[in-house]
This record gives sequence, C-alpha cells and structure tokens, in this order.
Amino acid sequence: MMAQDLEKLTYKTISDLYEGYPENDERAMVFVNRYIEKAKRERCLNKQIIGYEEAIFYTKNVNRKLSYADSAISVALQAKVPDVISRSYLGKGIIYYYNKRQYKKALEQYLKAYQWSQNSDNGYQKNKVVYHLGMVKSYLGDYEEASRHFRNTTRYFEERLKENLSPNTRLNNEAGYFNSIYRLSTCYRNLGLYGQEDSLVDMGLQKLENINNHLLEYGYLQTGKGLQLLRKGDKNEALKHLKLSRDILLNNQDYGSLTMVYYYLGKAYWLQENRTESLCYLNKVDSMIHKFHFISPEIRSNYQYLLDDAKQNGNVDGQLYYIDQLLKMDSILIADFPMMASKIYHEYDRIPLLQDKQLLKKKNHNINLLNIAAAVTITIMFFILLAYRRRMKKKRIDIKYYELLERMRNQDGFVGAVPIPSSKKEHFSPEVIEDIKVKLKNFEEQKQFLTKNLTLPKVAKMFGRNHSQLSYVLNEHLKMSFTQYLKILRIKYITNILLEDKNYLKYNIHVLADQCGMSNRQSFSAHFLEINGMRPTEFIKKRLKEIEEI
Repeated sequence: MMAQDLEKLTYKTISDLYEGYPENDERAMVFVNRYIEKAKRERCLNKQIIGYEEAIFYTKNVNRKLSYADSAISVALQAKVPDVISRSYLGKGIIYYYNKRQYKKALEQYLKAYQWSQNSDNGYQKNKVVYHLGMVKSYLGDYEEASRHFRNTTRYFEERLKENLSPNTRLNNEAGYFNSIYRLSTCYRNLGLYGQEDSLVDMGLQKLENINNHLLEYGYLQTGKGLQLLRKGDKNEALKHLKLSRDILLNNQDYGSLTMVYYYLGKAYWLQENRTESLCYLNKVDSMIHKFHFISPEIRSNYQYLLDDAKQNGNVDGQLYYIDQLLKMDSILIADFPMMASKIYHEYDRIPLLQDKQLLKKKNHNINLLNIAAAVTITIMFFILLAYRRRMKKKRIDIKYYELLERMRNQDGFVGAVPIPSSKKEHFSPEVIEDIKVKLKNFEEQKQFLTKNLTLPKVAKMFGRNHSQLSYVLNEHLKMSFTQYLKILRIKYITNILLEDKNYLKYNIHVLADQCGMSNRQSFSAHFLEINGMRPTEFIKKRLKEIEEI
C-alpha cells in the first residue's frame, strides 16, 4: 500500500492493519506510526494518546517503550482529563515494573497515577491503579500496606460482578477479582496468616467456574494451592498443583511467577529426598534469575539449597559460586527492600557467608598447589585414558546405533497412547478425548508436525479444541508434554529419512533441523541425542560406514 493511500484511511482502518500482530512485533510499527502521524496532523489529542499506547505495546525496545510512555503523558496533560493522565502514568509504571524490573521507579509512577485518579468517577481505573500499587508494595516487602490495597480491589470487583455487565466488562472485572484475591493470599502468606491465605485460595478455586476464560488466574491459584499443600506436608499433591501451574505459566510466558513455581518444585522434591529432580528445578531458578533479573526474598533460599548440596558433595567451586550469588542477591534486596535490611544481615547470616567465602578461597589456594603437583601425573594418564575412551566411545555408538535400528524396525506409528485405568475420572468427556486422539493420529500421518513454530495453542486451534483439552490428553493419555510430543515426532521422522535416503546423509545439521521443522541446530542436536541416545553427527558417520561396507 502506497503512503498516499494510507493518508486517506480512517483511524479504524489503520488500527485494523496492525491489530493482528502480537505484542513486541516491530512490523506493526509502520501502521502505528501512521496512526500517530494522522492524530498529530489532525491535532486529536485522544487519538495521539491511543497511538502512543499502541506503540508501547508493539515496540520491542524497552527504552523506546518509555519514550512513547513519556509522549502519552505529555499529551494527556495537554488534554487535562484526569482519567487519561492517570492511565498514562500507570502505563509508564508498568514498563518500569514488568520490563525494566525497576520497582521504586514503578512505585513513583503508580503514585502519580493514583493522585490523578482520586477525583475520577471511573471506579475500574481507580482500582486498577490501586491493584498495581499493591503489586509493587508487595514486591518491595510492605505486605501490610499491599494487603490493604488488595482488600480494597477485591471488594470493588466483587461488588461490580453483582451488576448486569456486558460480557467483556464482566471478564475484565472477573480477572481483577481473581487476581486480587490471589495477590492478597500471597501477602497473608508472607505475614504468616496461613488460615486467611488458605481460605482465599480455596474460595478462588471454588468460584472460578470457567477456567478457559481465566487460565492465567487459574494457574496462580494452583500455585497457591500447591504451596498450601506443601506447607501441610502433602508433597505429592503439592507437586501436582505446582506442575499444573508451571505448564500454564510457561504457556503464558509469565516468567516472574514461573521462577517462583520452579523454586517451590525444587523445594518439594528436596523434601521428598529426590535430589536429582530438586537440583534440576533449583538450577532453573538460577538460570531464570540471570536471564530475567527476577529477585525476591521468597526465592532467596533457592541458593541456600544449592549451597548445601555443594557442601555435601565437597564442591568448593560450587560453594564459592552460590555464596557469591547469595551475597549479590542480598545486596539487591537491601537496596530494593529497605524494610528487610536488618533481617538480611541477621536472619540470613550475611556475615557468616563472607567468612565462609574467605575460608573457601584459602582452601582453594592450597588445593591449587596440590593440583600443580598432580598435573604431571594426570598428563601421563591422560594419553592412556584417551585411547581407552576412544575405543569405549566407538563401542557405545555401535550399541546405541543398533539399538536404535531395532527400535525403528519395531515401531508402529510415532506415539502411542497409554491405557488409562477405568476407575480414573476424566476431566473431559470421552467424545472430546477420542476426537483429540483421532486428530493427533491425523496430525502424525499428515506430518503436520513439520510446520515450524508450532505451539500448544496453535495446534489446539487446528483441532478445533482449546489448549487445556489438548494438554490434558497429551499429559494423561500419552504421558508427555506437548513439547516432548513434538520433539519425538520430528526426531523420529528425520531418523527414518536418514535411514531410507542416503542423500540426506550429505546434508549439514542445519539443513536436517530445517527438514524436520526445527530452526535451531543446537536444539536439534540435543533433541536427537535425547531421543536416539547418540548425536546426529555420530549417527550419520556410523550410517555412512555401514553403507560403504555393504
């Protein structure tokens, strides 16, 4: 479409051009900028603000989001409409909270939004601001004040739900209600008011009738239920609820909440003395903290568990690393949580951590001297072991290769369902479950799994079902997640091709990954190893040698 044609379009027509794009998709900005330019040219302040808000949603760069937020505030102040000004300050605060993880700056913007909302008749806008004030105060450790905010928003949204509302308005107010009672329950947990916490979580799960309309809120409440059961010592049931929450939060990309769920999964497995599973989740928390910079007092103990494991295994490097992480976390918590500074110094034993770090460094120095003396011996042994390992590796690859060939010969289809006991109560009707199974079979036979960028919601939509139903059938009847299911189909498909068509043995790993619907060669190699027990390069080398010998 030519630029001059865009000039003639209405605001509605331009917005239709970008509304199909997902959040943070810069491609939409071509049309959003046209929307803003039209609003500026026509001096329509309200439309300018809408344009800047859309720009915040679609632009990926966080600093540009803040720039657009400042523009929205500037125009809102010109418009002199308190509701709009409040909404603009709230939008900037949300960027600081969710994108920048700068909580004090978020609080400053929320307080400005709150001041402008005081003379407003828009109860929803007022309580939305109050809710976000509760969120940031809860994060900053002021649980008493945060709980007061969440009690207010809970009462407001509960009263609104008694009114005759339009479907969209009702959904928004239901979301506000369920989010408020969950956040209030977390405040009560941190205040040690466990009876009130449990009552709110149970009430929320009881009242949340339409799970599909509020799947994220359902995931939050499942987290609350899991923590309730974990506190009461029922670790097995707690794990069920926490895993359900994990899957929902992962699908919705709520990584902050997911980090906390990973921590409690690690804790639950630790209490079950399942150290392998526990460390898997505890290390995921460490990874999430580094990637998303999400830190809270609640997950500080994650590093204490990892430190204890390193001590038990005599892992000096690990101990030094986890002590450093604890000290870094404490420094951030002291800066962000002034109310907790004394607790960190005393209850969290910050000074002993520093002493342990010095002792470990000294021990490491002595160990290094011994290592130098042992280095000569190790070098001699290395060449002996190298030849041995090469022979053992060849033997291992041979065994894995022939085991794989045997499995491929005996396979019937790709993935089979696991029988469900007749006594087990299904969450969905037999017709729904059987329909999904049939569509899964067609999905495999028609090789639809080769399509790139497939997600659980996309495939569910292809089936004419919601992703909760598809996820249930995969987890309960096939005993695997959607990700594992897709991985198995793709790897078995490409393995079959490599066995049947020797031309494919000449392709590089990137091309093979692309052939089976994967865009990342590292992931492809790792998945191939996981499913087949050997890397694709090892398989290809063995297959080529086998063909030469025929």
